[in-house]
Order: sequence, then structure tokens, then C-alpha cells
Amino acid sequence: MTFKPHILRKAALLILLIMPAVLNAQNTRWSLCPSLGVDLGGAIPFPLSDIPKNANGTPKPNVNIGLGTAYRLTDRWSLGTELSYHVLAFSASADVISQPMYTDNHSSAMYFSGHTKTDVEIRFLQIPLVAGYDINSNWSFTPGVYYSLILEGSFVTKGTNGVVSDDKSITDNATLPGIVNETYDFNNNLDHWDAGLLAGFRYRLNKKVSFGTRFQVGFKSIFKKSFDNIDYEMYQVRVDLGATFNLL
Repeated sequence: MTFKPHILRKAALLILLIMPAVLNAQNTRWSLCPSLGVDLGGAIPFPLSDIPKNANGTPKPNVNIGLGTAYRLTDRWSLGTELSYHVLAFSASADVISQPMYTDNHSSAMYFSGHTKTDVEIRFLQIPLVAGYDINSNWSFTPGVYYSLILEGSFVTKGTNGVVSDDKSITDNATLPGIVNETYDFNNNLDHWDAGLLAGFRYRLNKKVSFGTRFQVGFKSIFKKSFDNIDYEMYQVRVDLGATFNLL
């Protein structure tokens, strides 16, 4: 995938256009909150039965930054949205037996047995719609939905010490380690958007500063719908921790 700087410029312009309207609002039900946090997460194969038993993954923490606004509907309920920049990055490794790689028309497959290591990084802008329910004067529950515009991404799997064949019986019974090293690059197969559900909690330290966490799960595979070269889909799962600062 290639980075599209004009999208980021349009997003920045949108923020600049919205800020004066919000800052000049006389209604004290509005809030304007820059945010700063850390993302941790990955992508999970579906169905879950496709996860190798010895698989392990390592999320890579990345800073996120954003600007949000919210409107207080009642004493307990509020509704808000934001624009934030995120980086989802993780690595995963597994020993696989007869991992299929299909041709574009799905009519034939090459099978790989051996060790695999995958490195993934996805950069995106996220626009959530978040409700807030005040449990008490300090704690709030924050459910919502989100849409993400993916700016660029990489998804590369390296197979080492393996055996490759179009005959599954050979890779099923291969003696490992083998001698084959293969690299599978799925960068161009990553989709340009994502959407999903989120839920979290927010702790209000005072009128200006709040701390919160969110758990987010994607509705759709991170790959394009037309991509069927592997026999499973992958869904984004993410946790972010951060702070918001109320400017109004």
C-alpha cells in the first residue's frame, strides 16, 4: 500500500475548520479534547481453528494522537466523535504444516511446512462515534463504533527451514527442518478501510484531565474482499490506553 498525503492534509484541514466553531460555542454542553495514548494489538485469524497450537504473537506499542469533541445529552449521557492517528504493529511466529497459498483463481495451491515469522504494520486514521455513560462522578462507560481509513500498511511473512510442494501429502509428512526459505508479501492485499466495535472505561481525574482504555474489534478482514490466496481471514483486535485534556 502507498501513503496518500493528501488524505492527511484534508483531515488536518477538517480539524482546523471544526475547532473555531466548537471553541466559540456558548453552550457549555460541548467539550473539545485532544488525546494522547498508546496502542497495543494485532490481527487474529478466523476461524480460530486456523491458529497453530504453537503460535505466539508480540504486539508492538505505538503512540496515538487525536482530537475529539463531545456533546452532553443528559446528566449521565454524552455523544462524541474524534479524529485520531494510529499505528497497529505486531509480529507473530509459528511452526506450520501444509500452510496453503492459493493461486489467484483458487484453482491450485502450494503448501509450505516449516517455521514462519510475520511482521505487520498498519497506519490509519480512525473516526469513532462514542457514547459516554457516567457511572458516577469519576467513572464512565464508553461504548461505540469506529471507521478507519488505512493510509499505508505492510504484511510480510517469512518462511524458513521449510519444505514446499503442490502435493499436500509431501508437506504433511515432510522431515523438518527443510532447506527452503520463502517470503510472502501481502502488502498490496491489505484493504483501505476497517470498521468495528469498541468499548471502554474513562476515569475523570478532574474537570480537565481524564484517563481511559478502549478494547476494539474489527468487523471485517484486514485483507481486501477479493483476496483469497490464503485460507483464512484476519480481524483487527486492539487495546489503547491514554489521556484526554478538556480545553473548554
